[in-house]
Amino acid sequence: MILIGILGCVTGCDVAEKTNRNSVSKKKAITIAVSNTPLSAPFFIAEKMGFFANNNLHVKLERFDGGVKCFNALVNQQVDFATASETVVMFNSFQRTDFAVMASFVESDNDVKLLSLTPEKYRQLDHIANTRIGVIKGSASEFFLDSLLIMHNKTHLPIKRVYLTPAQLIPALLDNQVDIISAWEPLGYMLLEQIATKPEIINSRGLYHLSFNLIGMKQSTVDNNDKQALLKSISEAIIYIHKHPKHAQEILSQTLNIAPSQLQYSWADYTFRLSLSNALFSNIQTQSQWAIDNQLVPKENRVDFRQVIDRQLLETFNNKEAGW
Repeated sequence: MILIGILGCVTGCDVAEKTNRNSVSKKKAITIAVSNTPLSAPFFIAEKMGFFANNNLHVKLERFDGGVKCFNALVNQQVDFATASETVVMFNSFQRTDFAVMASFVESDNDVKLLSLTPEKYRQLDHIANTRIGVIKGSASEFFLDSLLIMHNKTHLPIKRVYLTPAQLIPALLDNQVDIISAWEPLGYMLLEQIATKPEIINSRGLYHLSFNLIGMKQSTVDNNDKQALLKSISEAIIYIHKHPKHAQEILSQTLNIAPSQLQYSWADYTFRLSLSNALFSNIQTQSQWAIDNQLVPKENRVDFRQVIDRQLLETFNNKEAGW
């Protein structure tokens, strides 16, 4: 009788699990534009480990190269949500305020670097005078360069900015079209693989804090219950990343088709957590003033960035998780 009871329970559990999977698959899919980068790890882990389905969500991840393309997919109504850096949020807030940041899910204080084939030549920043520096115009790449010059009181140095796309940075450096590039990972790793000597000019850890954020439109067909379930799924994925970092890296290596050594190179620089900190707000404000000063955005369009940060959703989620 005991054995029959156990078998009945197992059978019942299997039926319940299949029923749950079927009910989830019948739900309207929630689509999320995610960037093809390890920074998007919580979403890939949540998909692979079934956390979306466990929270009664039918989620489809649409992969794009970079946060700008992800954001454009959102505002063009191709997807329900997008992932992008705070720099993308800042620039777009000058054009529109019909979107909102729901949460940050990862931060890095060592993602953008100055790189060179002869880094020892520029250890003293005075030596970058009269150099050609490859940057991506109006991006974290250019913001990082300006922040570095301001911090070290080197804004007076004559340098030539060569504006390039991300894909052009390393070829331009290798072809002697520029002397230095201001680039984010994995370009530092990719360059290291080609020249076999550390290309970083100075230790710039802590100078610029990059964050990746989950963004949605204020007017959305996705209800608050599903938004809460989405945050829960990402939270569970982050917990899994902390508990099983090696397996998480294996999943990312397979998902993104990148070498495990590339993940190990920058993994320690990532801080995965759900948050909407004051540091994010401050960072966006600082970048916006830089964008205004450099005439990258119209000053008259400046807005209160609190209009594009939805604190209530994350606060409600945190209160539920704490049992309040």
